[in-house]
Amino acid sequence: MSPAHASPVASVLGPLAITITVMTACGASEPNAVAATPDVLETDFDLSPQPAATRVAALAWQPPTCPQVYRVRIAETYPDGLEKMLRTQAEHSESFLAVGDDPTSSSSSSSTSSTWPPGPIPGDRVFLGRAAFRGPKTQERPLHREFALSAALAGPGSPDAGCYERTWDPVEDAVALGWPQLPARLAAIGETWSGARVEARCNRSACVDTVTRGGGPNNHLLPCTTMSWRERLDGIFTLGDSQVAVISSFWSDGHPLDEGLWSERTAVISVDHGRLLHSHTFIHHTYTGIERELRMDAVDACPGSLVAAGWSPDAAVLDARETLLAALAEPARPQDKTRDGAR
Repeated sequence: MSPAHASPVASVLGPLAITITVMTACGASEPNAVAATPDVLETDFDLSPQPAATRVAALAWQPPTCPQVYRVRIAETYPDGLEKMLRTQAEHSESFLAVGDDPTSSSSSSSTSSTWPPGPIPGDRVFLGRAAFRGPKTQERPLHREFALSAALAGPGSPDAGCYERTWDPVEDAVALGWPQLPARLAAIGETWSGARVEARCNRSACVDTVTRGGGPNNHLLPCTTMSWRERLDGIFTLGDSQVAVISSFWSDGHPLDEGLWSERTAVISVDHGRLLHSHTFIHHTYTGIERELRMDAVDACPGSLVAAGWSPDAAVLDARETLLAALAEPARPQDKTRDGAR
């Protein structure tokens, strides 16, 4: 994919182009970014966001006040012949992820959200809760994980989800790709900051010769490390009585965009409730030609949610939501905390 090619995320955000060039250690440049308009809230959720009167917002995660549920949709595009060669099929799946309190934990750091002070998570504390995931990757059985939030980060997240063309762990991949890192402070429209690290297998890509797909003496001086996610506040809008922020994210292995690996994400965050409402991530895996897309939409009815703002999910989504909420409330079994059935 050429750097000049209009990205799928860009087509969602709006028509006003603002060129921003981010140089990594190996010299790759970020594709053109755009001034954000959250058109997805209108087209997909029938909501009416309006530009906010302010250009600054306090961006920090808050502990969930009730269990939050997300629909996770994955769509892959394979080049001709690759499915047959790999004896696999491109993934097109729909799963659901719920995050909330862990009522079985006695840890003081994971006390129920009702005991937390209102507002952002304090800088010296971490909310430790629980996640439940259900979908094709788990054979439609609920899979449980820990879920942690600081004011800036959500986790645990796969360190190489940003570059990998397949799922390693569906929960950790969803968290890493869905939740951007927040600055945990006031941020202004147009401001950028460093996000979560992308490393592990992604670092190896920085040392690969993009022509031979191998190493060699000419590549021994390469740093074999890649950039963190680059986060940018693109816009602030009012949605009903609340404010939402649109954040764009970019990651690259340092090679030219049409030769290496790179990812882009757009996220809509509730400013007032410090929670994720929507995210759309694309992974461009040029080594294999695979294009991977992950989309997450909040389907719960918690305060500050899309449903609370006026969106009405269909009956199938509501049924899946209630099923997962029941699973989240069940005691976790030891085998639920493994990766069995998760690949």
